[in-house]
Amino acid sequence: MLHFFKKRKDDKNLFKNWQIPVDDHYRLINNGDSIQFINADESRILYFSILVITNGPLLSGETLAKKQPSVVRSENGWQFKGARQVGNEVLVCVFSFTNESDEAWMKDLFANIAYIGR
Repeated sequence: MLHFFKKRKDDKNLFKNWQIPVDDHYRLINNGDSIQFINADESRILYFSILVITNGPLLSGETLAKKQPSVVRSENGWQFKGARQVGNEVLVCVFSFTNESDEAWMKDLFANIAYIGR
């Protein structure tokens, strides 16, 4: 890797700067450098990871924030993929869902993620 991204293993709460509006009905899995929320019937799996950009002039100016999220068909349903960038932090989001009718919910979730850091 070109060292544009730095893992933040030293921080116990990687997601402290982000408000992710997922309710308590979802099971949280903390993978150390990412988190997942899974609903009871596992028809929605919400994956989040944080990247920190360091010395990356190629990715300055919130480049990733300008890229529109996408929804693609996957083997087990659909995947919503998007990224939110504020300053040097990038929140990577991949939402897997089995019911096509959940697409609007996924888009709404992504739109309501807020950066609350400094």
